[in-house]
Amino acid sequence: MSDVPLLELAGDQPAPIGPTADPAVRLSLVIPTYDEAANVAALVRRLHEVLTASGVGFELIVVDDDSPDRTWEVAAGLARDLPNLRIIRRTGASGLATAVICGWSHARGEVLGVIDGDGQHPPEVVADLLEAMDARTEVAVASRHVDGGGVSDWSAIRRLLSRGAQALGLLLLPGTVGRVTDPMSGYFLVRRDVVAGVDLDPVGYKILLEVLARGEVRRVTERPYVFLERSEGESKVSARHYVGYLRHLMRLRLHPLRSRALVRYLLVTGLAVVADAVAFLWIFDRHGWNLTRSAAIAGEVGILLTVALHDLWTFAGRATRGAVDRIRRLLGAQVALGLLLGVRLAVLNALVNWFDLGPLAAFLVAMAALTPAGHLLGSRLTWRSATS
Repeated sequence: MSDVPLLELAGDQPAPIGPTADPAVRLSLVIPTYDEAANVAALVRRLHEVLTASGVGFELIVVDDDSPDRTWEVAAGLARDLPNLRIIRRTGASGLATAVICGWSHARGEVLGVIDGDGQHPPEVVADLLEAMDARTEVAVASRHVDGGGVSDWSAIRRLLSRGAQALGLLLLPGTVGRVTDPMSGYFLVRRDVVAGVDLDPVGYKILLEVLARGEVRRVTERPYVFLERSEGESKVSARHYVGYLRHLMRLRLHPLRSRALVRYLLVTGLAVVADAVAFLWIFDRHGWNLTRSAAIAGEVGILLTVALHDLWTFAGRATRGAVDRIRRLLGAQVALGLLLGVRLAVLNALVNWFDLGPLAAFLVAMAALTPAGHLLGSRLTWRSATS
């Protein structure tokens, strides 16, 4: 196979991603594979068709972890007919995320990308992602959770696990996970200069989290796609992948830059709680309004302060659609936190009427039980990166 662009690498340490791109190559799309001999040919051929039709200079890079089914060999057989295809066979290494970084470190394109090698990401969407990479966009993500996106035939358990993993990410890394609607996506493009020279150190298979957390990403755009079912082979998702995801979250959580984003979020939550309490004491104790009305107005003060501070400080660098996006977030926060405020009012009245607790004591108990979690879980779900 000396005439085939096949590179064999040993070890698990990919080289740094260099800053220099080949002017003739607009996109370098990495396809990480392991035991995908049954899927890789159809996927590569379709990607080649889509990208050729787009008219941009491109290269496809299959990075195979020395598959027992010899996926790398199947891909190498395609390279004779597809001049834009390169193959990297890694030995003594494993892991989707590190395979992607390995491919990027050998890529020549101005824009770097990744697509799964199992055929579950529709190749046609790569053209939409390329179109989204305008002069301002630094990361374009294929999302299942924007209008037009979805999953084909997932079980209720799989849907629950996916959403649960996303909720956990929101708690640990609100400033990172909350920038996109589909942080678990493995289908996206990123400008080379965002990750060039960056110490990417992922665990598991969620490379997008690594890029958003460690790269200097100012603007993210999302495009919809429908996640397809496998036609060949078996899913590799297992309990080990979820453990790896948790390890990755914790590693990023301890990263200094991301820790500052979380501190901002917690400070905003704390300030909102304090403002809520002060407003209640001022209205109820000083002006003598009834308990429910005072607590409702105070809760609204906390909601409005949360929206304002997150917009002006916590997520000030996140791309928006101006007034429309701000109104959407305000309404979203109003719904999410308003429902929790209703629960708090019910608990407050129950403590006063059923347990003979004093109004001030009941207010503090209800607030301590519900308000912090409400701000962390409810309002955060409304801060999603706007798509364009």
